[in-house]
Formats: sequence, C-alpha cells, structure tokens
Amino acid sequence: MSEQTQNNNQQMIVIALVVIAALLAAIVGVVIYQTTKQVPAPTAAAPAVEPAATAPATTGGSAAAASAPDAPFDAKTATKVPAGMTPEQVVRTYLDDVVAGKYAEAYAFLPASNSYGSATAFESQVKPYGITKGNMGKPVTDGDTVTIAAEQVTPQMPITYTWTFKKVGDQWYVASRTMGGSVQ
Repeated sequence: MSEQTQNNNQQMIVIALVVIAALLAAIVGVVIYQTTKQVPAPTAAAPAVEPAATAPATTGGSAAAASAPDAPFDAKTATKVPAGMTPEQVVRTYLDDVVAGKYAEAYAFLPASNSYGSATAFESQVKPYGITKGNMGKPVTDGDTVTIAAEQVTPQMPITYTWTFKKVGDQWYVASRTMGGSVQ
C-alpha cells in the first residue's frame, strides 16, 4: 500500500471520529435539554390575595394579612397548627398529602408567608416534581421553638426544607419553612 493511500485512510478515520463525536455531543445536549424541560425550575410567584372566605382556616385570618417571606414571626398572621396536632404531625401530614396529590390540604400547612400565593399555584408548581416519598429528620427543640428537616423525594433529586414552629402560650404556629437542611 502506498503512503498516499495510508494518509487518505487515516484522514477518513479522523473525519469519521469527529463526525461521531459531534453526533454524540448533539445527543447529550438534546437529552439534557429535554430533562430540564420536564421539571420546571422553582419560581417565586407573587402572592395572590384571596378573599377572606377562601383563605385556609389555619392561617388565623385572611390571606391578605399574610406577611412577606422575610417578615419576622407574628402570631397574629402566622399559620396555626391545628388543634390536637404536634409540629411533627403537621410535617408528616404535609409530606403525606403532597405524595398523595392532596395539594390544597398540604398548602394549608404552609407558613402564611409562603411564596405560592394560592393552593392552585402551589399545585401547579409542586405537582410536576413527581414527589414519591417524604422523609423527616428528628425534631430539634430549643425553648419554645421546634425545627424539623423534611425531605421530599423526586425522581430527579431530593428537595429538603427546614420547618420552624413557634409556641405562643398553648398554641403552636408554623413560623417558617426554608429550603435546605439535613434529614439524618
């Protein structure tokens, strides 16, 4: 075989490898693009004001009275823990409701300052994640405050929130729910 024929064969092999690499890169790009389109990224919705008659009973009043996300705890506007329930039961029930697709029931447990604005907005944002399981960490008590990390398992990755409850007198309130935490 002549040297010219060998050079041509090597050039053809290099060209074929470059074409294959480009095709593989394109396929990986399409797969990543489709995966990111299946589950929408979390977005902060502007809180919608609901009429007082449709506000969740556990908020202690109108949804219009809900505080801003960074507002300090205020028992007058905070979500009340339903009578007979502990903070642990609230988190467990919330997780079970989300897994069961009972989004309106789960929404009622969220802090009054949540960014979803309504049970319908909450459902439209949370449902696409396909949450299949909810895990709870051990409650940590510090005086009149209890914090509980809760993990929502999705096909893509777990999402963890830390719930904070505050007791005023004999009544527990949901003070906050912030992203992050560790379930051990």
